[in-house]
Amino acid sequence: MKIVCLGNEFVEEDCFAKEVGGLLTEDHEVVNIKDSFQLMEVLNSEGDFVLLDVAQGLEKVCLINVEDLRVDSILSAHDFDVGQVLVLLDVAPRIIGIPMKGDALKIRDEVLGLIKSN
Repeated sequence: MKIVCLGNEFVEEDCFAKEVGGLLTEDHEVVNIKDSFQLMEVLNSEGDFVLLDVAQGLEKVCLINVEDLRVDSILSAHDFDVGQVLVLLDVAPRIIGIPMKGDALKIRDEVLGLIKSN
């Protein structure tokens, strides 16, 4: 199982998935995505994977439905995000949403539990 970590490590509110992903490398292959174009490559590749990303307003780890992602109009390349990529490629991967901050070890364990139960 490949875990694809989304987010920007330079933005405090958006880097936690990559931190948690770093704690999952003993159990899974972890890939840190730098941009939407790299995400497109991963989504088009073979193999089983799950997306890991922070979600505003979450208090616990949970599965997120693709239909729940906000997809706004694209005005520039900066607006081309996960929602647009998934719509463009017409794919619905498993997405694990995590809180924007918290105890990384506890959240890692919750992510592993969710992966094993699905």
